Amino acid sequence: MGNLLQPNLKWEQRHRLTLLEATVFWSGEISTGTLINYFGISRVQASKDLTLYQSLCPGNIRYDKYLKRYVVDDSFKPGFMDGTTGELLQVLKLQQQNGYETLIALVGNLPTVEIVNPLARQIDTRVLRGIVQAVRFKFELEISYQSLSSPEPKTLQINPHTLVFDGLRWHVRSFSVTHNDYRDFVLARIHRVSILGKADEPSFTDTLWNKWLTVEIGPHPGLNDAQKSVIERDFGMVDGKCVTQIRAALLSYFLLSMRIGKDDLHREAMEQQIVLLNRDEIKDFIFF
Repeated sequence: MGNLLQPNLKWEQRHRLTLLEATVFWSGEISTGTLINYFGISRVQASKDLTLYQSLCPGNIRYDKYLKRYVVDDSFKPGFMDGTTGELLQVLKLQQQNGYETLIALVGNLPTVEIVNPLARQIDTRVLRGIVQAVRFKFELEISYQSLSSPEPKTLQINPHTLVFDGLRWHVRSFSVTHNDYRDFVLARIHRVSILGKADEPSFTDTLWNKWLTVEIGPHPGLNDAQKSVIERDFGMVDGKCVTQIRAALLSYFLLSMRIGKDDLHREAMEQQIVLLNRDEIKDFIFF
């Protein structure tokens, strides 16, 4: 959370103000309707929350008469949140995996937990804000992008449609106007973003994004029957395999995260443990 300490605020009120602040910071705007729809409160209460937030965090938001909603001010300083990229991305992961409401319900009853996380790539807050707003409002962006294949950053035009976390790093799935095809751009390698204007809906024609593939995973054939049974229980396999659906655009990320799809049958069974069973059926969509 931010440095703002208000002991007299009730928990539910602090929660609403935190959501209000996060929404206006990352999306650039908020309306009373957002608070009404999310929390099921009256318009009067939503207006009171906005007024209270303005009194607690003066200069953070202002009412735009043309848009008829509150927008973020250039002098914004977080009062209830950290305002870091890691904070937003962690919430996005939790929301996608578990549902934010479930998380809130469990806050008071969590067991002791320790998580081993990989090193996080550093993402510029201004870049992430621009990407989030472009995805939400369907903007076309100009970005400065540093790839491994080029010694200097290149200026590209993209129409982003979805943020993707592959287990290790964040990407944004986009139509690259510059390349005239769909690509994934690593957020940490985007140095600058600027909004060019409205873009066409980019995800409708993203063939690989809209195509779903069936992936079958089973125990390594080199394991004995008892060992195979352990692996089957680990992954909830039925009839010696587990079956899942993956977008074609994300298949390679999934296989890499599971360490399958390439040479898995040739690795030592006790080390590899699981293998991709239907590689021939989906090999045209594997890019490694």
